[in-house]
Amino acid sequence: MIQDKTLTEDTYVVFDLETTGFYPNSGDSIIEIGAVKIKNGIIYDRYDELINPNRLLSDEITKITGINNDMLIGKRNEEECVKDFMKWVGDLPMVAHNAKFDISFLDMAYLKYNLGRINNVVIDTLGISRYLESSEKYHNLATLVKRYNIPWDEEKHHRADYDSEGTALIFLKMLKKLELNNFKNIKDLYKYSFIILRKN
Repeated sequence: MIQDKTLTEDTYVVFDLETTGFYPNSGDSIIEIGAVKIKNGIIYDRYDELINPNRLLSDEITKITGINNDMLIGKRNEEECVKDFMKWVGDLPMVAHNAKFDISFLDMAYLKYNLGRINNVVIDTLGISRYLESSEKYHNLATLVKRYNIPWDEEKHHRADYDSEGTALIFLKMLKKLELNNFKNIKDLYKYSFIILRKN
C-alpha cells in the first residue's frame, strides 16, 4: 500500500538475500534472508534467518558469504522462511541493492511453493545511485558506503543482515537527496523503471 507520506517519512523494508548460486531458474535457492524496517529515518525492526537448502554449498559460495554447511544444519527450509519473511514484510515497499537479483529469488520461491504473487512495490538502490550520481562509474555497495560515509566492515560484507543494514543507511541518505531533487513520495519515482522495478 502506498502511503501519502514524504519519501523520508514513509516506512520501508530493506532486505538482502544470500543464495546457493546466481540462477534461481536453474535450481539455486535462498540460504539467508536479512532485512530491516525503517521509518522516519531510523531502523526500528530487524529480520535475519539462515535457511537449509537441502544441498551442500559450493566452496565458492562459502568463500563469498562466509556461510558454511554446518551453519545450515537444522535450519528451516526455504518455503517456511519465505512465508514468514513476507508475512513480516506485509504490504510495505521493499528495497534492495541490485533488487532484480533478490526479487527474482523470492519470485521463484513463490512459484515453486504455489504462494501466489509478490505485489509489493520494489525499489532498487542501484537505480537510485545511477540516477543521483550519473557521472560516477561504480555503484556497488562497497563503493556506496564510502560515498555516503557509512561505517563498513568489508569482512562482514555478503552476509544478508549486514548488507541489508548498510543498504538501509545508504537508502536513508538517498531519500534526502531525492527530496532535494523534488521527489515528494514513492509515486514520483514511478516513471523511472530502473528505480521502481515493481509498482503496487
